[in-house]
Amino acid sequence: MSSLDFSNEPQDRPKTLHVHQVEPFNAEPDDLREFISYPITPLHLVYRRNHGPIPDIKADDYRLTVNGLVKNGLTLTLSDIKEMPRTDVVTALQVF
Repeated sequence: MSSLDFSNEPQDRPKTLHVHQVEPFNAEPDDLREFISYPITPLHLVYRRNHGPIPDIKADDYRLTVNGLVKNGLTLTLSDIKEMPRTDVVTALQVF
């Protein structure tokens, strides 16, 4: 039995996914014909690959620190991150 806490896992999982593992959650589109019929993957067909439990993060307490091999380290709040410019990038995923 795992000592990890998976209580924050989303419960509204799309029925269009084939579940390989529940904890940590690992699922992929059930019907590849539907998956490839869209130029941009809709949310109900997006792969789900967790490598551990989803943490319980309090937005007001959240901090992301960037340091190490960077010229200028910094610490960001969740509000800082949400206010940053956003860029959408279209990528391809090759399925074997």
